Parts: sequence; C-alpha cells; structure tokens
Amino acid sequence: MLKPGVVDTVGAFCDALAETRINKIDRRGKYLIFHLSSGYYLLFHLKMRGRIVVATATDEDGKYLALGVRFEDGSELRFYDIWTWGEFRLLDSTGLESHEGIRGMGVEPLSEEFTCAGFIASLSRRPKSTIKAALLDQSTLAGVGNIYADESLFRSGIRPDRLAGSLKEDDVDRLRNMIREVLAEAIGDGGTASDNYFDAENRPGRYVPQVYDRGGKPCPRCSEQLIRTRIAGRGTVYCAACQS
Repeated sequence: MLKPGVVDTVGAFCDALAETRINKIDRRGKYLIFHLSSGYYLLFHLKMRGRIVVATATDEDGKYLALGVRFEDGSELRFYDIWTWGEFRLLDSTGLESHEGIRGMGVEPLSEEFTCAGFIASLSRRPKSTIKAALLDQSTLAGVGNIYADESLFRSGIRPDRLAGSLKEDDVDRLRNMIREVLAEAIGDGGTASDNYFDAENRPGRYVPQVYDRGGKPCPRCSEQLIRTRIAGRGTVYCAACQS
C-alpha cells in the first residue's frame, strides 16, 4: 500500500512511476511539478547545484546522479545533485497541497495577480525586514532568488538593506515592474550565464547580471565601485551611488 500523501520508500517510488505518462509539467515558484497519468505528481526543486538533463540510455551516468527515469523511447530524465541539497518527491494531490514549500508560497511575479496593491500588502506583513530579505521570502513572492533580487533592486534604484516598511507606493510599483522585466529577460536568455547552470539540453544560460556577484567592480551605470555585503545570510551586491 502506498502511504497517503507521499511515497516514501524506494520500492513504492519505482512502482508508482512504472508504466505512467507525464501528462503536463507545471512550475510553482522554483518547483517543477510533473503531472503523471497515475494521478501522482513528481515534484522537483534543483536548489543551488541541481540539474535535470535529458540523456540516452547509452550515455554514462556520470557523477552525482540522484535519479534516473527511463522513457519508452529509450531516453532518460536524469537529476544530478552535486551538493545533495535538491529535492524530488512523488506525491498524491493531498501531499502536494500540504507540501510546506508549496502551501505557503506567494503570488507568481509574472502573473496578472501580481499587482502593486497586493505587493504592498505582502510587504506590510514584514515592515522591519530588509527589502532584500522580503524578496527572498517565498511567502512574499514566488520564485525570486538571490540573483534576480539583486538585479531588480539595482534597476529600481533601491538599496537592498532598506526596510520594507520604508518603501513608498512609487518605490513598490517601480520594483514590481523591474522584477517582471528582469525575470522576463532572464527567461528569454535561457537563464543566467554561470559555470553551474545548464538547461535540460546542456545549454548554458545567456543572461548576464549587471551587479550580482560583481562586488568590487565598477557600477555599469556610474562606474562607482559596487559594494558586496551579506543580507539575510546571502551575498548581496549594490551601488551606493545609484541605489538609495
């Protein structure tokens, strides 16, 4: 018998995947959700160094292989996880709805539901948090990570260490627009250019950040030296001249 909510043994996991089809693939925040014909859902989160690739059965497994799923045409979906921080779970509808990461997630930033009024309401729940910390909190906004938080704050001219409660309506609306703009550009470029990121067909991303991971280098706008600090436990880069 499969345990309600979550499949938690290797044998049950393999049995539940056998002879099933992937009907649809969704995304919620940073999670990928595979809808299976069995009624179950295969949930992935790549975390920092996880990768999903499509391979053939004759390709070598390689290091850090955490999961392999073979399809009827002989191709394979492989999940590699260098730091073992990644997540994959086989869940039924109850398990998916109650999953901690999914259940409390905020609005999707590229959706019509991401309005200025809604964003203000979300930020008002944590007025004493820095705006960078608020953006990284997935209950505030779904899917914005460290790279795109830095980039959006830079484009909007807002310092990452400003308190969320100090932002005016114009600040929030400008930040909202920049979040959407940055994400759309990054998606269009296939993700951020990095030694760590490749898509399912092993192609690197092409989006080049303006400030992220460029601490100590000249600001692309004013040429002042970019400042690197830590906020909410994450490396953060900003320009003291361009952001206030």
